[in-house]
Amino acid sequence: MAQHTYKSARARYLRRLWPLMALYVAVVIGGAVYSRMVDFEPLWVKALFAVAMGLPIMAVLFVMVRFFEEADEYVRLMQLRAFAYGTALTLGAAAIIGALQMFDVLGYVEVFWFVPGFFLAYGLSYRLMGGRDC
Repeated sequence: MAQHTYKSARARYLRRLWPLMALYVAVVIGGAVYSRMVDFEPLWVKALFAVAMGLPIMAVLFVMVRFFEEADEYVRLMQLRAFAYGTALTLGAAAIIGALQMFDVLGYVEVFWFVPGFFLAYGLSYRLMGGRDC
């Protein structure tokens, strides 16, 4: 495997990340605008927008893992630890919220919000561990 510097790995990561984020924003805005313009939309169109919103997020997660693989050992360890802590916090929150809903303590919560919650938990974990940039 070829040696990669942190700077080159980060540059490749950002070149992959930003188009995916732009695609995600375009799909979210496009889906919202489309659903407001059309009174009746078939279920398959709604499903298509839902899947189209999820695919860029999945791709971003794979891009993140690829960056971890290309980074040096220290950055890899820091990023993977933050990823693990972010995942643990997000899954823990999902379990608690699910249990609160099951016992009728909490009403309906949109599952969609766990995605930004994960990225927030991941970024905060990285920062609290002493990471410089996310």
